[in-house]
Amino acid sequence: MATDATVTGPATRPRRRRRPDDASRLHDRIGYRRSILLNDAREVSELFAPHLAVLVCPAGGNATVYANPTVESVLRTYLPPNKDYGTETADQAAARVGAMRRETRSIHARVTVERAQLFAVARKVKAAQVRQEREHWWEVDVDSLPEADLPDFARALDVLRAEVLRRIGKLANAPEPPQRQ
Repeated sequence: MATDATVTGPATRPRRRRRPDDASRLHDRIGYRRSILLNDAREVSELFAPHLAVLVCPAGGNATVYANPTVESVLRTYLPPNKDYGTETADQAAARVGAMRRETRSIHARVTVERAQLFAVARKVKAAQVRQEREHWWEVDVDSLPEADLPDFARALDVLRAEVLRRIGKLANAPEPPQRQ
């Protein structure tokens, strides 16, 4: 028969779960993500039969490789011939990647500067368009622009021309929509 009395003791006290430390949680997450990545790679290679290589290198664990059909065949297929694929050390690879990142940042900085110059020229052209009461910016009389801005203006016209030609080509290659009867 049950009573309303409260019972205390080790049998009724809820157990406290020990919270795993960060390293074990990280290890579990890496293992989980690695298995998903490798399963997805296996599925893609089965569905589409590509040459595929996946290498998972967690910081504190063992490296895992999945390749279809083999790592060597993937390397031979996509890298230049007559290369020894195992001679670059990790430090050399890190230095090469660092150089590529520095070059990317340099290119990005140059593109940013060039884009700012083009926008400055565009503002000047728009102002000349308003002054000359022209409908389109490419109709602006270039004599009203400073000589230093003319190369940027010519480049903007080249970009416009290339975009128009690209769109015309896309429209020319597009299939015609079916006609309603």
